[in-house]
Amino acid sequence: MRLELPEVKRKKMVAVIDDFSHRKFCTIREFAHLIGKLVDCCRAIEYGWLYTKRFEREKFFALLVSGGDYDAQLELSADLQIEFDWWKQNITTSFGPIRSFRFIKEIYSDASKAGWGAYCCNEGTHGFWSDTERGLHINQLELIAVFMALKCFASELYDCEILLRIDNTTAIAYVNRMGGVQYAALHGIAKEIWQWCECRKIWIFASYIASKENVEADRESRIKNIDTEWELSSWAYEKVISEFGKPKLDLFAFRINAKCQAYCSWHRDPDALAIDAFTINWKSEYFYAFPPFALVLRFLRKVIADRACGIAIVPNWPSQPWFPIFMDLLVEKPMIFAPAKWLLLSPCRSLQHPLQKSLALIAGKLSANLTAARNSRTQ
Repeated sequence: MRLELPEVKRKKMVAVIDDFSHRKFCTIREFAHLIGKLVDCCRAIEYGWLYTKRFEREKFFALLVSGGDYDAQLELSADLQIEFDWWKQNITTSFGPIRSFRFIKEIYSDASKAGWGAYCCNEGTHGFWSDTERGLHINQLELIAVFMALKCFASELYDCEILLRIDNTTAIAYVNRMGGVQYAALHGIAKEIWQWCECRKIWIFASYIASKENVEADRESRIKNIDTEWELSSWAYEKVISEFGKPKLDLFAFRINAKCQAYCSWHRDPDALAIDAFTINWKSEYFYAFPPFALVLRFLRKVIADRACGIAIVPNWPSQPWFPIFMDLLVEKPMIFAPAKWLLLSPCRSLQHPLQKSLALIAGKLSANLTAARNSRTQ
């Protein structure tokens, strides 16, 4: 149940690809002939179509410059070597499975200007856009939403087929055609998606769903409840790490506000190390934590239970029952941040914290190990 190239054709294509990979110039006609040969192989070379789009784009712009003259010279840029190298590595061994369209999962995704949403197997998740992403075209956001959905619900899958349900026809086209020629930004996202799938031997197929039927993903993409998503501003965070050192794990974060490359999220998040920081052991990494105010006591108990060490940001509320525990865990003099307009930021950068005029924060380095040792010496 698979398509393969005859051995003779494989050897011929290796010679052709190797020849062009060493050239600096050729005619557009010769290059178009190469593309035709590669496209002809694609049914028997898994993911092959993905690695023809860059060639197609070079031909497209060369014809624009030459006024449609196929006999004009084309310079083969060094950037094309990545595609040539892929073909050299795969043309001799790859094959094209005959697809069964037996999808192991059906994943719904959607994008709005507020954020992205995804839904699969009766579970939804969502996220917000970064400042840069917020300014992108909706077609780009729809493709990014597809990628987020795959990372959230398929990152542990391997060698399978997945059905994507999308209400944007442009996104569907760029997924099913493995990119495109005219719009580089859309092709770049589609290529990222397919290369992520290639690493896992996942095959995806996008199918249209009307917006009115894409209810769950649409609802997730428009969530604006950000009560637990506040983050410490960059200027304040820089002060904290200059005093207490740079952490390696952010315990309470999501994709666009994580202070560390490794982070834990409350719900499915495309790049999170784990879902729910309370389900992992904190002892092995120097952490950074800005827990939701309602979870401060639970957070401190976990620090003690795991004998962990890291940086914590909490409200400067001495009357709270957890405050003496926090102070007892401190191993260095804490930093206090007075109330300030932009001390805390939200995913919607125009919003200010409702307690901005009265909320003071205290940052400190905590260590259950050092505290235990200090208490034992005292006793």
